[in-house]
Amino acid sequence: MRIERVTVEGFGPLVNFDANLEPKRLNLFIGPNESGKSSLAAALVSTLFGFPSLESEELARPWNGAKHKASVTFSAVTGRYRVTREFDSHEVQVDRLRDGSAEVESSVFRGAANPRGRSAEQLQYEELLRGWFGFTEARLFRESSFVHESALETQVSPELRHLVSGAVEADYQQIQDALMERLDSLTKDHPFDARARKRSNRSIENRIERIQGLRDRRSRSEYVLTELKTRSKEREEIEGRLLDLRADLAAKEQLRADLESWLSLREEQRKLLKRAPAIGQELVTARRARTQVQDMDRKIAETLGYLANAPEEVETDLMRLGMLRAQRARHQKSTEDERRMLDAPARKSSAGAVGVGVLLAALFGAGAWFAIHQPFAVGGAAAVGFGLGLLIGRRRGSTKGQRSRELGEAHIRVLEENIRTVGQEIDGVEIRVNPYLAGRTVEVVLEDVKRHRAAIQERREAAAVLHSLPTPERLEAESKEIDEAVASLRSKEKLLLQQSPFLAPLREDPVRAAEAAEKLKREATALRTKLEAEQESLDAFLRRAGGGEGDAENLESLDEMIVTEEEVLGREERQRAALLLALEVLRDSVQAYQREHVGRLASQAEATFRRLTNGKYTKLALNADFQPTLATADHENVPLESLSRGARDAFYLSLRAALARELAAREPLPLLLDDPIAHFDEERRGFLLGVLEELASEIQVVLLTHDRRVLNNVREAHVLGVGTSSPTKDSGRKIEIRR
Repeated sequence: MRIERVTVEGFGPLVNFDANLEPKRLNLFIGPNESGKSSLAAALVSTLFGFPSLESEELARPWNGAKHKASVTFSAVTGRYRVTREFDSHEVQVDRLRDGSAEVESSVFRGAANPRGRSAEQLQYEELLRGWFGFTEARLFRESSFVHESALETQVSPELRHLVSGAVEADYQQIQDALMERLDSLTKDHPFDARARKRSNRSIENRIERIQGLRDRRSRSEYVLTELKTRSKEREEIEGRLLDLRADLAAKEQLRADLESWLSLREEQRKLLKRAPAIGQELVTARRARTQVQDMDRKIAETLGYLANAPEEVETDLMRLGMLRAQRARHQKSTEDERRMLDAPARKSSAGAVGVGVLLAALFGAGAWFAIHQPFAVGGAAAVGFGLGLLIGRRRGSTKGQRSRELGEAHIRVLEENIRTVGQEIDGVEIRVNPYLAGRTVEVVLEDVKRHRAAIQERREAAAVLHSLPTPERLEAESKEIDEAVASLRSKEKLLLQQSPFLAPLREDPVRAAEAAEKLKREATALRTKLEAEQESLDAFLRRAGGGEGDAENLESLDEMIVTEEEVLGREERQRAALLLALEVLRDSVQAYQREHVGRLASQAEATFRRLTNGKYTKLALNADFQPTLATADHENVPLESLSRGARDAFYLSLRAALARELAAREPLPLLLDDPIAHFDEERRGFLLGVLEELASEIQVVLLTHDRRVLNNVREAHVLGVGTSSPTKDSGRKIEIRR
């Protein structure tokens, strides 16, 4: 298969991209980072195989809203084709093209081909993929022909091994499965893995068991013939012993049953009699509790009956009424005291007036002395000051008394208002509690309320005790039933003692009764054991004597059946040996073919790896799981994990190149490399490009890279640009390099 043209209408950042590829030369796509190189490679793979997941489909949608569509034109062994896929609807159209032109010769397929479904159209499209590539999954394309960015590491899956080696290994597997299926029908043993041993027997094991069973039957028949004699006397003796043992066992069983019945009757009587005192005590307690409740009801009705329908708020109202009455009395007393103080004559105090007069007399006298220094003038001034002070003091006293009287009257008004408010509240409370006062004092009713509450609580407790006990009538009925049951049990016991006189000595000694029951149980068990042994002896005798001449006549038929089964077993064992030999030879052949195949791949990869590393690594070997072992001139068995990232990339490129050459034997698939030279130095980059140019002569090689320095190492290539400023004009531009 060789890709001729890739057209992308919209895929991620790519829009209206169109590029023609060369089938026999290295195709080199160069573009800066984020220019769409990886999107181009993904568009090519997704156009052919579809998206494996919804997440990858969403990530690949065009950034600028362009139509999500792409087409790939390629040539295969069966002709030239163009695959066009609309990713939104998964609509795929496959057209066969005429040689050398883009003209459509015929339409091969058209329908919805979503790899995430299993529709009939998808299955039809997978048949086309299988004819072009040999597989139908994009995963195998990535493992073999497509190296996306930073994913050089290669894991060779079993499906890829079958593809690389062709159909030979698959044919070996089919042959081995057919041989194993035939072997499984013969035996449950597995020739290569003991853990795969089947659980159920197969033909050989079943036949061996049948032969052993026939031989056992023949041995038993011979034994019967040799032991067959007249043993009537022995049979009579055995039967006689059996009759005696059965009679003894029946007697012991009857005695044991009578003893157990008697013990059961005694136990029932004991339980009933044990219950009788408890019933009497409960009856006394119940009657006492009922009397106590009745007394309390009578006491409450006689002394506190008027509080029978009193609500819970009565006690609170009574306490409130008492406090309000006390408060009203205090307010009334305070009012009376205030009125007496106002009505009393006001006492005029002259002390203040005299004090003011003396002060003014002193001031006027001192002023006159300092003014004129005459005693008469000083005395006159003092007399005038004293008179003026008396006048001022009396006026002040009169004003203060008037103010005190006004304050007293205001206080009286406040007290009267309080008395009126408290009286209204007292009236409201008295309306609620008046039915319970009835001439009683509040203190007496309040005390009766407390006594009534306590009496009611005590009565509830007594009633709870009464309800927890059965009623006296019920207890009396139960007592009567117990008496009747005890009488019935005693009559049964009397009848049983009459039938079994040996129980009489045990009547007053429960220990002896228990010992007797245990002894009877042991004796019955011993008799039962002897009886079973004698019965087995009789059965054995009957088996020995019952075969007769019929078993003797079957010896010949048993011999014939054994011979027939042994002949068939011999044939099956020979078939098993032949199948085991065939499986061993087939397995050796497959292993030899795989070693040859893996060795061929290792040789091709070794040549490429030696060239990429400039001869540093001289040897490369692969085991059956394609795990490599490397060697240099100085070191053997160098593990791949110890190499640098660039050296590991060189190995995986060598392995991919070898796989591509192996796949080319069936259908040459293109090798698509998305920037695999990120960890290569200048020298190895040159070696790699040389290898790719040579490989391009065998299979188509497409290399996408951002490194323009590769142009310095390319001798002949078909170079195309990706990600220019004008995609519609410059994307896919071609540069021919020939040196």
